[in-house]
Amino acid sequence: MTNKEFIQYYDYLMRLATSKCNSQADAEDLVGDTLLAAFTYIHKGGTIEHPKTWLSNTLYHKHNDNLRKKYRFPVTVCFDERFDIPDEENDGYLTSEEAARVRKELNHLAYITREVMIRFYYGNQGIADIAKGLDIPEGTVKSRLSAGRNQMKKGLETMETKEYCLPGQLDLSFGGSEGLKGEPMSLVEDDLIAQNLLILAYEKPVKLSELSKAIGIPAAYIEPIVKKLVDGELMAQTDSGKVYADFIITKPQNALKYFKPQLDFAHRHFDTIWDIIQKMSDEISELPFVRNMDGEKKTKLDRYAVLKALQDFEHFGTGKIDAPRFPRRKDGGWWFAQAIAFDAGYNAKEYQDTMEYAIHGGHRTTEALSVGRAKRICFYEFDTTLWDSPHRYGGAYELYFKYIIPLLWYIYDDIPLGNSDIPNEFIAYMATLEKVGVIGHDQDKPCVKIPVIEKAEYQELCAVINKATDEIKSAIGEEFASFIYSMKTPVPKHLTSVPELFMYHEATNYFVMAIVREAYDKGLHMKGVDYCCPPVVLVYEE
Repeated sequence: MTNKEFIQYYDYLMRLATSKCNSQADAEDLVGDTLLAAFTYIHKGGTIEHPKTWLSNTLYHKHNDNLRKKYRFPVTVCFDERFDIPDEENDGYLTSEEAARVRKELNHLAYITREVMIRFYYGNQGIADIAKGLDIPEGTVKSRLSAGRNQMKKGLETMETKEYCLPGQLDLSFGGSEGLKGEPMSLVEDDLIAQNLLILAYEKPVKLSELSKAIGIPAAYIEPIVKKLVDGELMAQTDSGKVYADFIITKPQNALKYFKPQLDFAHRHFDTIWDIIQKMSDEISELPFVRNMDGEKKTKLDRYAVLKALQDFEHFGTGKIDAPRFPRRKDGGWWFAQAIAFDAGYNAKEYQDTMEYAIHGGHRTTEALSVGRAKRICFYEFDTTLWDSPHRYGGAYELYFKYIIPLLWYIYDDIPLGNSDIPNEFIAYMATLEKVGVIGHDQDKPCVKIPVIEKAEYQELCAVINKATDEIKSAIGEEFASFIYSMKTPVPKHLTSVPELFMYHEATNYFVMAIVREAYDKGLHMKGVDYCCPPVVLVYEE
């Protein structure tokens, strides 16, 4: 059979490949690989008596190979045979090594260029046929062929023999409200390819073919990932088709640079700040609703108040900067993302040590309406590493934020969990919540071990907290603001969507816990505590 006779099975193979693959690009690559195998076999002298069966079986084998190899190896094809790849200057055979290099470079081309090249060189289609098949002008076909040849020539001349590896890992976080499918976190979780594409596209907008070469993965494989990131608004696309990460990305070195200055500032002003904080704690302990709490709940409430007063003051340091309005996202959420990029092989121990002095996520609010007799319930919490469990939601992230309030309220208000819509999976998570000090047991019944107060009582609490914050502002506020403004994180010039406030995150990340940890080390805070003591409070309105 001739190459042209094999092409008649193209549509059949495309239907078969589409049923197997997750994207059009993957299906086209699979068909291309199958036809290449047939051409190679025939050119080597082989005979194919039943072409449809032979092509179908070959496609299945190559699909299974791709499933095993996808994302593991940057080179998708290795030629073991000589294969005829005609061009305008050379109608001869390429060696297996040359063919592999050509195939590798072809895989790195973007879809619009790669499609034309495959049809012209591997499908033996003419300019007019390609133009008709892709519904584009013949001049566009010629320009894409020329661009493809130039890119492949440049790639072949500069090709390195080094092994490609993923450049790093991205630790993403966000402020605001997540999307319907957990965006933006779900766009990058457990996906090193997506994380590294964002890292590579941060400093400047880049072409998809440049991303492909930089990461060492064929363009056909990264195109759907890039599309997912653009659709999810973690990436943006320019009019010229280039893409870039559309949020601020810092390195752990940035955090380390600003770590010690914050500790020094906190230590220098510790006595002034803690005198005010201690006075606040004493006043809170005398509030009528606090006096009725047991010692453990009082300690957790005090921890919450201390962290909120200090964080509110910390925000004063950047108070002259307009607070950003979270943009409504296509995914249904409203959020701004930020991330830290870790280079491959980076020893993160020194950076991880600094995280002992960080509030993980800041003051977080979860809200629910019409739960039992409560009209509205808010769950306010901080995550720290001092007698606390950062990210106490652990492996139940989505369940935690959806069901933590109903679970706590049903337990608090003695509503049988069997009558609730809380899934068994989250009820089973109660053992973890007990370990982190959120719930406990009283006479074989579950009980809530955190402060539960009414809205009016919470307002009383906040009035005392606000007074303390104002006193700290009066004492050292202007000096603190000047200190903060000296540590602004720069961002690339093309990145205009990042709120200015986010550029000061590293400058304020450690101040609060620097005060808290010094007080703890001096025996002034959390005296006698030897249990997990989350700084949280549940506030309800009937």
